Amino acid sequence: MTSSETKNSGALASYLDIIKTPSIQVLLLGTGFLLMMLFVYMGVLTTFDDALFNVISEAGNVSGWKEDALRDITALGSNTALIFVTISVAGALAMAGEKKKALTFLIAVAVGIATTFLLKAGIDRPRPPLPMQDVSVYTQSFPSAHATLSTLVYFYIAYLLTYFTQNASVKVWIYMAATFLVFCIGLSRILLGVHWPSDIIAGWFAGGSMAAFCFYIIKWKRKLRIKGEG
Repeated sequence: MTSSETKNSGALASYLDIIKTPSIQVLLLGTGFLLMMLFVYMGVLTTFDDALFNVISEAGNVSGWKEDALRDITALGSNTALIFVTISVAGALAMAGEKKKALTFLIAVAVGIATTFLLKAGIDRPRPPLPMQDVSVYTQSFPSAHATLSTLVYFYIAYLLTYFTQNASVKVWIYMAATFLVFCIGLSRILLGVHWPSDIIAGWFAGGSMAAFCFYIIKWKRKLRIKGEG
């Protein structure tokens, strides 16, 4: 490897380390969400949403086992499923002596739910006109609660699971699995015809920033504990 290649590799590693910093993730993802919200409010994404929605949603007009699979995937991001998962994981953390992590998780999800539905009511974006399946929806469209909360919950769980291993490949696998699950949940909402693509993308940004903020809090508390022990 030449000196220039070594220098470039070192620079890339430095950039990756910066991106992996929770505070930077909060800033980047939070900015992404705010930009998406601004673009939706200004109507900048209308053409993009219409074009992509028409392409993707037609694939959701299915029946039989495909319809069941689609409903099963979207159910993994439902409020009921995510609240159950959150309480179960928080209870396990509390019993394992990780009460602060459990409390952080519970507060984050509660704040995430409240914030998401306040944004829905405030922005008041209509749903797409023709759902592909018989799906009941009771709230406005932006941002997607399924995308927002599933990103928060499943990435928080992925973060917790990485504590059990030092193997980098296993950590990458855990985060890839969480990413794939969250992506499928978000995609299922467009396939069902109940969300615009920008609702989902904004939800991913919002949920990701909330999860990153949790990681920041955990890291900050760990530093305080280390200083206190020192």
